[in-house]
Amino acid sequence: MLSHLRVAAFATIREISLSFDRGLTVITGETGAGKSLLVDALSLIAGQKPRNLSLRPGSSEAVVEASFTPLNSPVPETLSDILTPDDDIVIRRIIAPNGRLRQTVNGQTVSTSQLSALVLRLFDLVGQGESLRMSGGENHRQFLDEYAGTTPLAADYERLRREILAKRRERQEILERKANLDRSLSEWRERQEDAHLLSGRPGEFLELSATLSAQLNLQEILQSASRAYQMLSEDEESVLVHLGRVGNEIDHILGFDPAVQPFRDRLGEAREILKDVAGELRHYQEGLEIDPGQLETLESRFSLYRRLAQKYHVRPEDLVDLLEESGGGDPEAIDRELEAFDRELASLQNTLRETGQDLSSRRKKTAGGFAEAVKESLRRLRIDHPSFTVSLVPYEGDLGGAFGPEQVEFLFSANPGMPEKPLGQVASGGETSRVLLAITRALADKDPVPTLIFDEIDSGIGGEVGEVLGDLLREIGQTRQVISITHLHQVARKGEHHILVEKVSDKDDTTSRAFFVEGEGRVREIARMLGGEKISPSALSIARDLLAHP
Repeated sequence: MLSHLRVAAFATIREISLSFDRGLTVITGETGAGKSLLVDALSLIAGQKPRNLSLRPGSSEAVVEASFTPLNSPVPETLSDILTPDDDIVIRRIIAPNGRLRQTVNGQTVSTSQLSALVLRLFDLVGQGESLRMSGGENHRQFLDEYAGTTPLAADYERLRREILAKRRERQEILERKANLDRSLSEWRERQEDAHLLSGRPGEFLELSATLSAQLNLQEILQSASRAYQMLSEDEESVLVHLGRVGNEIDHILGFDPAVQPFRDRLGEAREILKDVAGELRHYQEGLEIDPGQLETLESRFSLYRRLAQKYHVRPEDLVDLLEESGGGDPEAIDRELEAFDRELASLQNTLRETGQDLSSRRKKTAGGFAEAVKESLRRLRIDHPSFTVSLVPYEGDLGGAFGPEQVEFLFSANPGMPEKPLGQVASGGETSRVLLAITRALADKDPVPTLIFDEIDSGIGGEVGEVLGDLLREIGQTRQVISITHLHQVARKGEHHILVEKVSDKDDTTSRAFFVEGEGRVREIARMLGGEKISPSALSIARDLLAHP
């Protein structure tokens, strides 16, 4: 419920501060006094842009601030970190000189979309043929569900639908994982075949490379080995011959100086080592022989290693480890997972179908009664032969729409024989206002939005219809807060609270002000609405009588 409204430096308003209560509050004033500015201020609170640059001349900023009692419905998810269900709510919007807007909720900066989502749960602003909540089909669905008491069922449907959509996405991920595993297993099986073909062992490629290199260069190895053996042992100038000569010289020295004995010993050791090397080199040389068959085998195996390494994009020395890797998954396990998942998904889809059937059935049963309730109010408002239908059109697809299997839309015609049109396409603003009021009346004790604000929906209405309109607003005010800006005395006298808007001008300044009136002040305002600026004693008398018997 709106508890307080403060407007400062906004167009002709210097500052207005008003507190509101339950029931029907009427706002009146002469044309041009500034009543529409209060609507503009509330439109700003609803997240809309100002119609014109609304900053009062000479001011640094315009401020509109509205306070509300805690919500009757859950806090919007996008504001859950700012509000709790028990919080009073203060919405503040500021207009800068350049026209830029900023807004806060309970002191925290919020986006326009966050603000709009919150306001839809706080109040509805109904003008001539327009409403914050009644212009779209999704709102029509909400109204029908509120009337039918199926809002929780629609929420269940929406939850199940979201869960099914999430499950379907998850199922697709399982199928993709299965496809990847199938590809992986196919690749693994191919690796197993190649592993069998290779039958390799770790380190084999390096050994193979060394052996093949030796075989390919065998002739050069034989020649080098022969020359090395000759240089070491067989030639007259070989290393061993020279070592023998060196030993003779040291033996000669020993005859004079025993200190060189260690040299003689070490030289002997070196000679024995070189003799062993010469023997082994000779044995190595004798063991070397060219085997064309072995060379072909080595080259074939080396080529196999290189070809498979290129195929799997690894180094040949890493090929054996790669081919021994596991396949990495069990396709049968995924098949079992998919079967269990499909059973769960089928159960959810069955529950959604049953919920949708129940929801559709209850909507269809209630739609006629809702339409009749709306038409009853329309007839009271002197639309003698109204046609109002709740259209339920099934969505395509097995999941329907967000909140049910069908789309809900209100169709209306004011004239017999004329086709019904969607409510948003009705041409006459006065007729649309009456339809909106009739819908509001039908939902009076069901609509969770606590505050309804009507902006001159009595335009083009007068006489007896004005009386009925005032009665309907007063009836709605029994279950919620109603604020009505009106130019009809028939409506104004029904109010439990009365705000008067006046414009005060002098040669330098114009200011709009608003204040509550009661007693003789209210009598004079009703008398003005009856007879104009010149208030006669008879008008005052009629006004007193009207207020005494609202």
